[in-house]
Amino acid sequence: MRFSLLMASGLVLAGCSFDENLPIENLLGTVVLPESAGTRTIVVDGIEDTVTDVRLIGPVVLGLYPGVSDSIFQYTHPVIGPSFQDGLPGDTFPYGGTTIGDIRFACLQELNCRVASGRYVNYDEIIDWQAQVGQPIEDAFGDTVTSGEYLRQVCFDILEASSDDEVRLIASEDRNGDDVIDSGDLDFVQRTDGQWEAEFVIWQQEYFEDFEDGEGFTLWGWMDSPSDEVYGFETCQSNLGFTDTEYNINVDGGRQYRDLLNRPSDYIQEGDWVSQAGFQYESIEDIAEIEIGYKVEGL
Repeated sequence: MRFSLLMASGLVLAGCSFDENLPIENLLGTVVLPESAGTRTIVVDGIEDTVTDVRLIGPVVLGLYPGVSDSIFQYTHPVIGPSFQDGLPGDTFPYGGTTIGDIRFACLQELNCRVASGRYVNYDEIIDWQAQVGQPIEDAFGDTVTSGEYLRQVCFDILEASSDDEVRLIASEDRNGDDVIDSGDLDFVQRTDGQWEAEFVIWQQEYFEDFEDGEGFTLWGWMDSPSDEVYGFETCQSNLGFTDTEYNINVDGGRQYRDLLNRPSDYIQEGDWVSQAGFQYESIEDIAEIEIGYKVEGL
């Protein structure tokens, strides 16, 4: 019996070292947005103010597709398969993807679908931004919230959290290694030329090539620009996600729709930004760079 167990252990160890030759890797890359993607003229009480701010950059959706076409819509879009139901477009059949910035549960009902991760250095920036765009936030009792620390404590209470890492609303990691957490540690950082740049990782992605020509899949993406009315996001389904209910207080967190990769045209609105040229992979080792530089207008 001891000999059998030793033999079995040897087989397990040998199996761990066996190379299955599966083309699965973490895909790395960079997304670039023009400065104007984070610039908007905001009107509050009749006063206009042109603002350039990372908080005007909504969630960026990145997908890997068989190909893209510029003849389906006014903007470049992933190729679409056949439609099997009247009134619904066909599926784009993505191989995988990710987002840069997620819709986060922001602990107060009025922040539902208005907060994306990776855009705020601290809680005060969340509260101050809503006031800056003319949408000051009230708590469950109708009182205007002016303190980021109040929001932080509400989040800690609802989520039973003890650190900002657990809440995942603000920057809590020194990404650039300068020993301080500031705007340089957000998802998008503004370069000296004014453009916004973000790095991304698509984790454990299987690589696919066209059977005939050997060309790899194509990376394509778009940015959900915050609305003009409440500065919320169309990619967010407001009545789903984490929900907190306590006595007569209900807080719906909202979450991103599940088919953003499969049917992006259902959610792309006027004012959003899309990539006009996808990045086509030649090998799984490619480091992608994609520019999301076309503003959708006239829909």
